[in-house]
Amino acid sequence: MASSRPKVYSALVTPAIAFLGLATLVPIAAVIALSFGDFNIAFPEKTRFIGLYNYARFLSDGRFINAALVTFILVVVPVVLQLLCGLALAIALKEKLVGTRWMRAAFLLPSIIPPAVGGIVWKLFLIPGVGGLSYLASLFGHNFEADLLGSKTSALISVIIVSIWFGVPIVALLLLSSLDSIPAEIYEAANLDGASWAQAQWHISIPLVLPAMGAVAVFQALEVLGIFPVIFVLTGGGPAGATEPLNFYAFLSAFTYLDLDYSAAILVAFTTTIVGVCFWSIRQISATRVGR
Repeated sequence: MASSRPKVYSALVTPAIAFLGLATLVPIAAVIALSFGDFNIAFPEKTRFIGLYNYARFLSDGRFINAALVTFILVVVPVVLQLLCGLALAIALKEKLVGTRWMRAAFLLPSIIPPAVGGIVWKLFLIPGVGGLSYLASLFGHNFEADLLGSKTSALISVIIVSIWFGVPIVALLLLSSLDSIPAEIYEAANLDGASWAQAQWHISIPLVLPAMGAVAVFQALEVLGIFPVIFVLTGGGPAGATEPLNFYAFLSAFTYLDLDYSAAILVAFTTTIVGVCFWSIRQISATRVGR
């Protein structure tokens, strides 16, 4: 009887695994195949293989180059600032500084808000003249009516701030768990040696939490790339493509311009680059830990 249980378990699990595998692999294979073809949605029967032509279009597409640059900015800048702010808040929470007890619960708020809802909240906050930001300015006697989403630089900065707002809480909690794992004896020994609080943080906390920061950075880079709903609601990729990352450009190419094969090529290149960078980062983090 006991020997037949694995067979029963396999029979129950196999259909679910097969379904999930097909639901994942078939769309991926279809997108990859589409990226090598010339597809017209009005005449799908005339689809033909054109090799790397769609990928070669990247070099002459100024909008693609701009989207790649925007993607780089929207990954690097928010992740770096999330790590810095998250580490500072994690240290504050670990030291139980005055006014930090409520932070652990409050930090969960941005994490549980759907990105689209968060985008709407920030858009209402930034409405020129009548939004929450204008109201806060009026409390200090200032009449703030600037349209922050109407210019390239301020729109990009606004998206970065929203991305940081979404990411800092989870970064702080992840780094806090790493800080809590550091033995208290190390800090006690440093205190006996005459080290100040700032010196203890600089020479003990930060070096010991760096490996965790590397893993969190990879995780947050993937999270930042999922800011598509926020951009869709907040700026729509504008103004003039200032906040248009590659995944948003692929979306517009497919569903606005109906250039499905080119959109597929963008997504394949985008995803391949992300996977490659993530694998390289994970290997570097693993090698660093083994070296230590």
